[in-house]
Amino acid sequence: MTRLVEIRKAKEIGRLVRASRESQHLSVQTLAGLSGYSVNQIVNLENGNIYAFHENLDHFIELAVHSAEKMNVDPSLLGVRSNPSSNEPFSIEDSIPVFLQKLA
Repeated sequence: MTRLVEIRKAKEIGRLVRASRESQHLSVQTLAGLSGYSVNQIVNLENGNIYAFHENLDHFIELAVHSAEKMNVDPSLLGVRSNPSSNEPFSIEDSIPVFLQKLA
C-alpha cells in the first residue's frame, strides 16, 4: 500500500513536470513524442497518479527524470535524486519540495 508521503511526493513531482513543460510552451503530445512515453503516461505523471505506475514511486521518478532530461531540465529541480532505486529508507525530508527546504 502506498504511503501518504509517497502520494504527496508524486503529486509534487507531477506538478513540477507540468510547470516545466508549460514554461517551455510544450504540449502533452510533444513531450510524449520527445520522451517516447504515451500521452496517457504523461498525463498520469503530471497528475501525480502513482497508482497508474503500480504504486511504484521508483518507476514514477524514473519517468519524471527521463521526461525532464528530454526537456533539458535538470532533474534535481524536480526535487528527486537521479538514482531513485537506492535502498535508502524514504524519509520525511525527501517529501519536502525543494523550494520549501530551508537553505543552509
